[in-house]
Amino acid sequence: MNKLYVFIGSVLLLLALMSTASAESFITLPSGLKFKDLKVGSGSEAQLGDIALIHFVGWLDEKGQRGKEIYNSKMQQEPMSFVIGTDKVMQGWNEGVIGMRVGGTRLLRIPPELGYGAKAIEDVVPANSYLQFTIELLKITK
Repeated sequence: MNKLYVFIGSVLLLLALMSTASAESFITLPSGLKFKDLKVGSGSEAQLGDIALIHFVGWLDEKGQRGKEIYNSKMQQEPMSFVIGTDKVMQGWNEGVIGMRVGGTRLLRIPPELGYGAKAIEDVVPANSYLQFTIELLKITK
């Protein structure tokens, strides 16, 4: 239950910060997630409980720079959908898509505790890795 309160508090802070942040700078949430909008969409806004349909590209974060690419849904020609706020995706994605608008693209810098944590993904993601993702929000279902 405490995680839910922290999550909701982060969302409220995110919305407040979004109204004052420059598109060039990263916004840092209390959880450690950093993000910036590369393109602001004009469609519906993603909220907790919505089903998000996204394309994404993920990289290992090498001291703030993009490292090895770990997945690209566009290359696979398969967008992914998930319910925002569930444990079906990494917590960094849940926090990172809230407030996005359909048609937008956002860059996420995800610390290990919001990504895969101490769990390694064999030959792809080492344990305790920082990650970067670009997320393109294709559709929201309320």
